[in-house]
Amino acid sequence: MRKHSPRVGPAAGTSSPSAPPEVSRRRFLFALSAGTAGAAAAAAAPALAGEAAATAKPSDAATSGYRETEHVRDYYASTRL
Repeated sequence: MRKHSPRVGPAAGTSSPSAPPEVSRRRFLFALSAGTAGAAAAAAAPALAGEAAATAKPSDAATSGYRETEHVRDYYASTRL
């Protein structure tokens, strides 16, 4: 009869009998990185959608981006020496 020696070390009892410890670690790290990438993409999706909506506005050539309104003129008047 053959004698079986007990496993000793950090990998004892942590892997399935059909897969060596290296393969199970690789699968774990792959799943961890894929899950992290998916979570990052899900978190960034609303922000990217907001940017796309903001840049999709049609620009009106008749108006400029700067308008001097009364409160802007009041501010300019307060800064004069």
